Amino acid sequence: MILIVLTDCPPRLRGDLSKWLFEINTGVYVGRVSARVREALWNRICETLSQGQATMVYPAPGEQHMEFRVHNTTWEIVDYDGIKLMRRPLPGNLQKSDTEDKIPIHSPSKAAIYQQNRQIQRARQKTFGKTEFVVLDLETTGLSHLKDHIIEVAALRIRQEDITARFHALVRCPISLPGSVSALTGLTDEKLEREGRPLSEVLEECLKFIGTDLLVLHNAAFDYGFLQVGCKKVGLHSPRNQCLDTLKLARQKLNKLDSYSLEAVSTYFGLDTTGCHRAQKDCELTYGIYQKLKEI
Repeated sequence: MILIVLTDCPPRLRGDLSKWLFEINTGVYVGRVSARVREALWNRICETLSQGQATMVYPAPGEQHMEFRVHNTTWEIVDYDGIKLMRRPLPGNLQKSDTEDKIPIHSPSKAAIYQQNRQIQRARQKTFGKTEFVVLDLETTGLSHLKDHIIEVAALRIRQEDITARFHALVRCPISLPGSVSALTGLTDEKLEREGRPLSEVLEECLKFIGTDLLVLHNAAFDYGFLQVGCKKVGLHSPRNQCLDTLKLARQKLNKLDSYSLEAVSTYFGLDTTGCHRAQKDCELTYGIYQKLKEI
């Protein structure tokens, strides 16, 4: 589900948005779209909305369970070590002179800012330092949470930095695998039909395996999104586990990599990527990346 709020929306933009979303009030749009469509809509808004303002809110894994974006607004998105906050300008600051701008009104003290940042850092470090969690990876037929299908699920249960249990299952697919997916993963329609199990059975076992543990994933929005949508499709309760995304961590801690894909980051750390693009191997690589990132 995404929510978009616009002001001074030109008719042509309203028409574009109405193709994908419901307008429930003037300038207020809601709906369910894939991540790719969401990005395309936001780019369209930024290109077209020259005078008005725009705010978008959408679900995402992590502590907040949501992300938001703004365009042409006086509010600012502030990232405190991975936690997104909205900073509202003080009313008195909006029409002050340049001289007055140099003296913030009611601005928090340095001590208050320091304490706030320390609290956020402690919360993040508590999650980052956990020694009991599950590493999860899925393989799918494509990128759309709504149109594509899960074909493989794997997970590793980690306790005190040791792998204490493994979960793996192939899933029968209702469509023929795209050639690009078969080439990438080595999976075939015959193998999935022969060794795969129904999605409902696999996801039910997967949910029992992960329990309420912290989930460590690479590109959590993709895999966790597929897991949630898949559970809804088969009538299971969607998981609400806290997630830690090694993709986001890599972007924060590693500078100037050409790519932050699982394979690229694994290669950067000298991990053996033979057999990647299969769920079990990708779980092992994700865990390896997580261990390396903790050392930085």
